[in-house]
Amino acid sequence: MSTAIDPSLTFANFVVGQENRLACEAARTASESPGSTYNPLFIYSDTGLGKTHLLIALANRAKELQPEMLVVYAPLEQLMRTLSSTSDSDSSYRDADILLIDDLQFIGNHRQGHQILFHLLDHLLMSGKQVALACDRPPLELGELDDRLLSRFSGGLVVDIGRPTLETRRAILELRLSAVGQDLRSEVVEAIARRAIENVRQLKGALNRVLAAQTSEGREVEADEVDRLLADVVSDGDMPWLAEAAQRTGAEFEDFLTDVSSAVEEALGSPKWREDLARAILEWEGEGYVTSRLETYLEGDETVDAEQVIAAYERDVATLKSIEEELRRLDAEVPDDLSLRDPGRIEQARQLLEEARRSNLAVDDFFLDEEKVVWDWPVIEEQLMEGWSDGH
Repeated sequence: MSTAIDPSLTFANFVVGQENRLACEAARTASESPGSTYNPLFIYSDTGLGKTHLLIALANRAKELQPEMLVVYAPLEQLMRTLSSTSDSDSSYRDADILLIDDLQFIGNHRQGHQILFHLLDHLLMSGKQVALACDRPPLELGELDDRLLSRFSGGLVVDIGRPTLETRRAILELRLSAVGQDLRSEVVEAIARRAIENVRQLKGALNRVLAAQTSEGREVEADEVDRLLADVVSDGDMPWLAEAAQRTGAEFEDFLTDVSSAVEEALGSPKWREDLARAILEWEGEGYVTSRLETYLEGDETVDAEQVIAAYERDVATLKSIEEELRRLDAEVPDDLSLRDPGRIEQARQLLEEARRSNLAVDDFFLDEEKVVWDWPVIEEQLMEGWSDGH
């Protein structure tokens, strides 16, 4: 049996920041166009950062748009227990239009469980149904995971949620205060937000502690009281989040993919043409193509016709695909570099194909062997002369 879906967890009350924007956008896209884009969708993060919230928000949005849709949510252990305990597994999982699996980290190394899960996912994905999974680590860190499962997970979109930035923590606190109908001084909210809190769950717990103190004492809490009130709630009250962010910055500049993601994150939530470019970058980057051409437009300030830009990019990708297909048909060597994955190098790819075509039309090496020309041709000439003498 599936777990009841909490209607209160929606995209509207999920605070979006730089660290979770990609995951949120992907979940929203999957809810509005299930089975067509990010499938399966694999969201991972440390505990308490909102991955379950996104799964449930996906379910609620999908049901809002298509009430007749069968949306099933289940923690992995519950799903595996149901599928393993009966000879006729619960049909709701196999019949689901959207299947949401939480806590995938508990899959362990049991091969039978891997097979059961693989066959379920394979059935749904082949049927065009949407699958979304949440886990506390990426697929490659799930131990001795069945290769077929790993392939399935990697074939969709794998996206992570980072720890909330200071700006996001402020927004979460303000939203929570509004939800419970209470107020705190702005400097108190700021003091809570600046604490080194591990996740959103702890952040809400810290807020509850301060609110409880304010209510019980019948007075407004001061900012200089926050450290004392939260002494046993957070792990290290002296660690500044700004310094922590600075430590991550160096790695971001060294990692090309992170640079791309940052550009996409900034674009999502912007004008529609920028959002369209961001989605195109996500899609084609996921297929292994170089997207620097699209990134150039995204990083610029000038408004562009995204539809026209993307269409031109996709035409060049189609050309690269046809070139690669013909190279394979000619049994030519397909290069390992990015020459067939970068629309910016399409002329180089065409040149490569032309060289392969010329090689395919070349005279066989037998006729270019000087030794054979020197030694074999006189023998043939002698045989011709003998034949001519006999005939006359």
